[in-house]
Amino acid sequence: MESVMRAAAAILLALAVAVPASANIVRDGSFELNDGTWELSEGWFLGDAGRGAHSGVNSLSTGCFGPEFSCFATQVLPTTIGQRYDLTFWLYADGVIGPGGFPIFQFDNGIQVMFGDALATAIYNFPTTNTSTDITTGGPSTQIIVRNLMATSASTILQLSGYHDPSGIFFDDVSVELAASQIPEPGTLSLIGMALGCLGLCRRRRARML
Repeated sequence: MESVMRAAAAILLALAVAVPASANIVRDGSFELNDGTWELSEGWFLGDAGRGAHSGVNSLSTGCFGPEFSCFATQVLPTTIGQRYDLTFWLYADGVIGPGGFPIFQFDNGIQVMFGDALATAIYNFPTTNTSTDITTGGPSTQIIVRNLMATSASTILQLSGYHDPSGIFFDDVSVELAASQIPEPGTLSLIGMALGCLGLCRRRRARML
């Protein structure tokens, strides 16, 4: 019986060691540092003192004219081949919504996000949430989530591109983490904990017998 418990504990211990931790692999995803980790083409802007920012004071915006995606913001991410990742970011588009809930100003816009060679998402004419009559006031951002993006190399280029004619569209709090589908459920973690406990119990019993 003791040998069976040891074997089961050893297997689950190996699984526990193999469980990867989930952490954001995007550097300066909130754009507060502005330390050069993002490579920006002409037409991208950092700042705007809270306009389009979900947290902090900075956001990343583009005022490139469309409809082609000709302005890019890129970062090379450390990834694991065959691993799946979840992408999240917050998005805001310039415009004004009137008291009746109808847009007074709504401009053509579009964003495209590439994860390596794969298109993660493309959104066109994202609606504004600005209820102020002043377009520079900004408004609440909306969270966009794209799940289960497959990494095909040890480094993956994350590319943000967009256009907004004639104003701006804003990104903030960009995050790429291990896909939720690949993180063990709490029940699995409990089994691992039980296995570790059994392993410790077996060792104590063996020590008493010696």
